[in-house]
Amino acid sequence: MADLSVPQRQSPLAIVFLGVRTLKSIGIVQLAIAGFFVLRGALDGRLLAVLVVFGGVLVSVSALGWWRYTFRLDGDGLVVNKGVIRADTLVVPFERVQSLSIEQELLHRLTGLVKVTVDTAGSSTAEFVIDAVTRPVAEELQHQLVGDRSRTKSNDAIDTPGAPPTDRADERVVLTHDPQRLVVAALTMSPLPGLILIVPLLTLLDQLPGRVSEQLPDVDAAGFRWWWVPTTVATVLAFSVILNLARVFLQDWQLTLRAGASTLRRTAGLLTTATTSTSVPRIQVASTRQNPLQRRAGLTSVELSIVGQGDLGLVGCDDSQVDAVSTLAGVAPATQMTLGRRIHRSQIWLAVRNTTVLTVIGVLLMVPVIGWWSAAIFLVIPIVWLTQRRHVRTYRWSVDTQLAARSHVVNLVTEQAALTKTNAVTVRQSLFERRRGLATVRLATAAGSISVGMIPIDEAQSVRDIILRSVETDRRAWI
Repeated sequence: MADLSVPQRQSPLAIVFLGVRTLKSIGIVQLAIAGFFVLRGALDGRLLAVLVVFGGVLVSVSALGWWRYTFRLDGDGLVVNKGVIRADTLVVPFERVQSLSIEQELLHRLTGLVKVTVDTAGSSTAEFVIDAVTRPVAEELQHQLVGDRSRTKSNDAIDTPGAPPTDRADERVVLTHDPQRLVVAALTMSPLPGLILIVPLLTLLDQLPGRVSEQLPDVDAAGFRWWWVPTTVATVLAFSVILNLARVFLQDWQLTLRAGASTLRRTAGLLTTATTSTSVPRIQVASTRQNPLQRRAGLTSVELSIVGQGDLGLVGCDDSQVDAVSTLAGVAPATQMTLGRRIHRSQIWLAVRNTTVLTVIGVLLMVPVIGWWSAAIFLVIPIVWLTQRRHVRTYRWSVDTQLAARSHVVNLVTEQAALTKTNAVTVRQSLFERRRGLATVRLATAAGSISVGMIPIDEAQSVRDIILRSVETDRRAWI
């Protein structure tokens, strides 16, 4: 077991990772342009000297950065010393660490090392990154920084650096996905990202008849063009499915969620294995999403929003797994929720009115360009009317110990946040809502918000009072 009370350095191989990170900060595009000019130019002595000097400076800075970078555990804080030109000392209390990720990219896997990323929500980026350490050191950091401390504090004991981790043995596996589950999860995901390729491919149709006529004079080029359209669409759909399969297998291979006394740990990845750990009180919002294909397969995507950067995402979960994750996140399972409140039908009129104004402007601008074909833009209005009508009919929400909302237009989306996670609650009225005695209530957490609009102003104020009362009287930890 690593003794982290003693200053630790990264593996000497971190010099390589630091150099790669420096090159990435310069920019791939800039490096590619520089490489292009180098290849096109003469490799004379002066150019070679510049390359040698640049390489020497890069290696020297990386080596010095590795030597000056040390970290250790001191009492209830992590102390990091770093800096090449100037010396910087960073002290991070344990309770400020929101999440810690352990990643093992392909190069790390070949060298038996891992990368540690620590986030304290103090900035939009990670607080600091340890590029290359051994896995025992990374796991000990993970245990000390985001491990269960409530039990030790209740027994008047404090985890000492280097002590055996007493809570890892208590971890249990909440869920794990085998390859078959990942295949189903990938096949039921939306193929929309890949469908973008249809646009450039369809632009080739204008050039297709001429090329076909040149190569095959006896072939009906116009008829061939109509066969090309469905073939292109089918090809792009297949390509989208393959992309989804590759992405899911690379990111979520052997997806496993483990739970300790008050911690969650997610591990997944094929070429790059990533382990993300966080304590349960730092989970702010739990949301689920289910498209029609996922609903038919009985699978749901779960996302836990954590203070700081990124979320803890779980794809391809069945109903029992969704309920188990919801319980761990401190919100009511979907099977136990009763969402009985609705929103006002004025939402339909507002959406249709705004869409009509925008489409009229769009038609007037496009008439000089494409003529009366621009009138096709008006087809957007009935589509908006149908979707908003379904949104109003299916939107349900409730407030008790949590604020929960569910919508079901195409995808079934649910958002939940315990009232104790409230960072701020506001009641807002737009001019449209004010004229109709309506309002929007918004619960803001440290990692996201939930808004319920188009409800009576009295009801919105009542929800605000319920949330404030819960925050003032509930003694549970906010974070």
